[in-house]
This record gives sequence, C-alpha cells and structure tokens, in this order.
Amino acid sequence: MIQPRPYQSEALRKVLTAWKEGKTRQIISLPTGTGKTVIFGLVAEALRTRTLILAHREELLYQAEQKIHYVYPDADTGILKANERGGLEREICIASIQTAARHTEELSQRGYKLLICDEAHHAIADSYMRVFNELGFMAGDPEKLLLGVTATAYRGDKLGLCNVFEEITFESSILAMMRGGYLCDVRGLSVNTGTDISCVHMVDGDFAVNKLSALIDIPERNALIADTYIKHGEGRHGVVFGVKVSHALNLAEAFRARGVSCEAVYGDMPTEERQDILSRYARHEVQMLTNVGVLTEGWDVPDTDIIMMARPTKSRGLYVQCAGRGLRTAPNKKDCLLVDFVDVAKKHDLCGFGTLAGKTLNCERGESMLEGIERAEREQYARGICLPPQSEEFDVFNRSNYVWEKFGSHYKLSLVGNSSLWCKCLEQGYSPVIVSSSGSVKALTDGLLPLDYCMGVCEDFARKTNGAKYALKTAEWRNDPATEKQLNVLRKNGISYHEGISKGEAAELLNGVFNVGATAKQIYFISHYGLHDSPELLTKQEAGKIISQYKSTH
Repeated sequence: MIQPRPYQSEALRKVLTAWKEGKTRQIISLPTGTGKTVIFGLVAEALRTRTLILAHREELLYQAEQKIHYVYPDADTGILKANERGGLEREICIASIQTAARHTEELSQRGYKLLICDEAHHAIADSYMRVFNELGFMAGDPEKLLLGVTATAYRGDKLGLCNVFEEITFESSILAMMRGGYLCDVRGLSVNTGTDISCVHMVDGDFAVNKLSALIDIPERNALIADTYIKHGEGRHGVVFGVKVSHALNLAEAFRARGVSCEAVYGDMPTEERQDILSRYARHEVQMLTNVGVLTEGWDVPDTDIIMMARPTKSRGLYVQCAGRGLRTAPNKKDCLLVDFVDVAKKHDLCGFGTLAGKTLNCERGESMLEGIERAEREQYARGICLPPQSEEFDVFNRSNYVWEKFGSHYKLSLVGNSSLWCKCLEQGYSPVIVSSSGSVKALTDGLLPLDYCMGVCEDFARKTNGAKYALKTAEWRNDPATEKQLNVLRKNGISYHEGISKGEAAELLNGVFNVGATAKQIYFISHYGLHDSPELLTKQEAGKIISQYKSTH
C-alpha cells in the first residue's frame, strides 16, 4: 500500500465534501502522470459501496484494477469486458464502456452507488450517457455519486462536459505539478516545415485526417523530423505522434534509415506484436516509437524524455494528452524535449508548447517551461508589478530535489549512516525498499509499482526522515572543490574533467566507475551463505568486502 500524495488526499476530501453538499455529478481534472487512478481508488475505499468503473480501452481496465490496490489493498475487484464477466460478481466492477452499454439492464440490477468514469472527456458519447441514465446517475439521487477523472476537462468539438457533470471539484495545472516536482520540466523546440496546411478543413474541431495526411506525410517532411531528432534529441528515448497509420510507418522508416532503432505501433496491429514492441521500448531495446492514436492514453514509460508532434492539431486535449506521455518523473530525468513541427497554417491557430502552461508563454531559446515562467515572474517583479500570491496548492508540494544513482536496472538514494533507499527492479515492476547499514532489506509497500510511483514512495520516506540530506541536489558539499582523492581516481580511470570541477560533479562522474553491480559469482556466494538480503543491490566492491570479511572468519 502506498501513501497518497498531499494533493490526492485533498482531492478526496473535496469530493466527499461536495457530495455531502449535494453535488452528485463531479469531475476531477489533473494532468497526465499525477495519479488520477489513485484518487478514485481512495474514493472507492472511503465509500466502500458497490462501484462501477468505466474505461474505453482494455489496457485502462487492468491499469485501474492494479492501481486501486495500491491504496485499497483489500478491494474486491473484477473485470467486465467482451469475454470476461467476473466483474459482475465483485463489489467493484471495472468495465469496458462497450460491454457496459450492451448490458445496462443487468448492471442496473446490481445497485451501484458509485460510478467512476475514467478519461471522462469521452463521457458525452452516447454509450456513456446510456449507462449514466439507465443506472440512475443523472437523476440527482443523493445516494449515488458519478465521478469523472480526466487530464483534459474540455473538448475540441465544443460539446460541453457541463451537460454531464455539475462542477469540477478539484483541478491542478501542468505547471503547478511541475513546480511541485510531480511532473518533470519540459523544453520546447519549434521547427518550421514550410508545408502549407491552411486549406485543410475541420471535422469535430480538428483537421480532417485524410486531407491532412496527404499534405504532411511526404518524404521531405518525414526526413526533416528524423533529422531533427539526430540534431537535437539523439540519445533521448521517446515517441513521435503521426496522423495516420501510413504516416507512422513512413516516419519509422525515416528514423531507421538514419540508424535509429524505431518501430511503429497502431491500433490495428496484432496485440501481441504491439505489446512486444512496447516491452522492448521499455527495456531500451527500441529507441523511438512512432504511432497514431494508441499511445495518447493509458500508456506510460516514465523515462520517456522526447515527444515529437509530427501531426499538427487544433485540439488542446489531444496536444496535452500527447505531450503528457513525456512528463512523468524518473530518477535523474532532467526534462522532456517537446518538438513541434510548425506548418504554414494561416487561418488556423495550432496548439504548441505554450498550450501546456495554460497561458501565453514566450520562452527564450533553450529555456525550459519552468525557467521561462520564473524569468517572466522576476521581470514582472522588477517592473513593480505585484504578483498574485502562490495558490494554496503550492503549499502542500515539496519538490523533488534528490540525485539518484543508477545501478544497472535499479536506482539508489543514499541515506545517512550507510543505509539507502532503492527502486528495486523486478520482472513486473519496481519495489521501494530500504537497505540498512547491516544489509537487512525492508519493502516500504506491498506489491510492485511503476517506476515513478516507486520513486515517489522512496522520496516521501526520505523527506519525512530527513535522512537523504547528503543526496540533495542543493547539498552544500556539492559546490565545494573536488578533493585531490577524487581527481586522482578520475585521472587513474581516464575520465576527463574541466578545470575547477566541483565535488558534486566529480561524484557524479565517479558513480559511473564504482556503481558496477556485484558479479553473478559474488551474488551466488552471498546468497548461498545468507550474507545479505539483496546481494543484487550491492556494488562489486561492497560484495567483495562482505565476502572477504566472511572468509577471514571462517
């Protein structure tokens, strides 16, 4: 079980308060990557009543079931979809909207009091409205609560969600979550293509797909996109969003022609093939993905750090969903590079980097979103313009400020007294553990977590105990001059460094030398004699010391 973040607890409180005040149809709006599923798990636990959860894609069903158990371990959950009906017998039924809409009569007999709609910007669709109405959630029944969660509480087709929900009970912006350290910073890059799309007409608030594809899916523009990656993003790990399947395939070929490992994923490809590609991407065996549609919702690899918008859009919701794939935090991930390919649009206003800030944002070249916002605030202050006080939500944030050490597929955060926190990589996820100075290992939660959740659990523990002061990015020792011992080791290992290198910079360079994991032979020896609970988390040097100490006494 994980501890909810402060804003998640605040969202729960506001939902329950609003319900007591008679608001029976509520919506929560939070950016992608900030744990909306955890919030509705908290609501389900607080009410402990018969609950129906709706999602529109199969992947979202299983993600919802998994994440509910992070905060509600004894939840009685089951899935309802085309060939799986176990959810009907459970206290919490997690259903695909397609199946739910076909079985409203059967569902209405189950007496659901809580209905949660994931990705609630879809809620205006006929299938959702049928379920809401036939299960009695649109009639203002004070015993029933309809709760929607979404990253985009607006629609490009101008069909308002206010026709479904009474009010947004809790919301926060991408910028607020970045300032809180719950999302990573983002840098924008605009690349002019010269392609004229001003003649493309609109369908449901965005460009007509076939006409747009005919204009932008051309060899010259696709080559520009791949060349831009080589020039500005090479080494980054990320996603390119295209407009049609053929566009995704052509983009992938353009990347491969330049020696970049790249695969296309799309909705109609066999599920096993798509999952294999996504798994290889998560393991960094594939550097870049091109896609259309399938990666905008319900898919996340936290260390994704470049998003390339190869498709122009007027849809704020689509743009934010796409960009959000790169905004999750990961150990030592500094930022995400968001690349916009700007076509000649004339009468059309296209979404771009500033869309994420929710306001007009003019960043200087190479400046990140947070840097741009903070510079603008300083300039306003210098001109004597009184800035509004920071909203209350900032008061509950404690921005991440730690330096993690990468250990193969594991991540380590050093504590005082030779103990450490770890994101321990296992086959199905990460386990947050604390390793004491004696070598005992204790998990901080039950079960496995995604990397960003695991990192958050460890950092929350570090903040509460104040035991990771040494690992702070702002720790005073980092600015001291490098020691002669550090410099000697750098020279001995052939590592170049600049004149005046700091102790912190030297330490980061040396991590690459000494953070070499124990060998298979060492791990076997230590495991066989029970010398350490998790020998796979030891360095080669640490393992050697443990083995030497054991042999000297036996």
